[in-house]
Amino acid sequence: MIGTRRAIALLILSFFVIQFGMTAWLGPDELFAVNLGLALCYGLAFFGLAAEWFWARWFAMGVGNFGSLMLLVLVKVGFEPIFVFFGVTHLLVVLCLMGEGMAAKYEYSEKTAERWNFQEDSMALMRRAVKSAGSTLPLLILYALAPRGEWLQLTMLATGVLGFIALVRGKTWGPLLLGATGAVCLLDGLGVFGPPTIGFMIFGPDAVPALYGKAGVFAGGLLLVLVPFLAPMVRYLRAPHRAPRLG
Repeated sequence: MIGTRRAIALLILSFFVIQFGMTAWLGPDELFAVNLGLALCYGLAFFGLAAEWFWARWFAMGVGNFGSLMLLVLVKVGFEPIFVFFGVTHLLVVLCLMGEGMAAKYEYSEKTAERWNFQEDSMALMRRAVKSAGSTLPLLILYALAPRGEWLQLTMLATGVLGFIALVRGKTWGPLLLGATGAVCLLDGLGVFGPPTIGFMIFGPDAVPALYGKAGVFAGGLLLVLVPFLAPMVRYLRAPHRAPRLG
C-alpha cells in the first residue's frame, strides 16, 4: 500500500497548502506573511514528496511531527475540534510515510545511491537532522512572521532557510548555521536581547490564548538539527591527524 499511503500523505499536505494559502489571501493583513510562509513550507513538503527527492520523506515527517504536537495542547486547553483535526491529520502523515518500503522510494532509491552515495552513518545523521528541521522550520516562520518581525527575526528566518538548503545539499556548514540560528532565537525568547519576541501559534491569541507566548523559545528548537552532528564533530577534532609528507 505504498502508493496509497503516499497519496494520503500528499492529500493532507495539499489541503494545508490550500488552507494556509487561502487564509493568507482572505484573512487579516497582519496574518498574511505567516500564513503565506506556512503555505510555502507545506508546499515544499508536498512538492518534494511528489517529486521523490531523497530528503522529502524526512522533511514531510518532520512537518507531521510539528502538527502532531498540537495534540499535547489538548491536555491544557481541553477538547478543541480544530486541534484534534490538525494533530490527527499530521500524525497520519507521519504514519503513512513510515516503513522500509516507503524509504526505498526516497533515500534508498537507486537514483539517490548513484548521485549521493551516502554511507549508512551519514544517512542516519541526515535523517535525524532533516526531520528536526521539518519540525522546527514552521516554528521559525511563526517566530519571524507572526509578530511584527524586526530585522533580527527576519534575519533568523533568512539564515534558517539558507541553512536548510545547505543541509539537504550535504554542506557541512548547513547544520552549523541552523544550530546558530536556533541559539539566537532561543536567546531572544529568553530576553537576552531585550524584551522577548511575543508571538502566537497559527490560530492567533484571540482564538487560543493558551498558545500565546515567547515565540523565540519555540524557534530555538532548531538547535536539535545540530545535535546529531555534535558527536562526529568531536570525534573528528580529537582524532590524530597525520602530518603531510614532503617529497
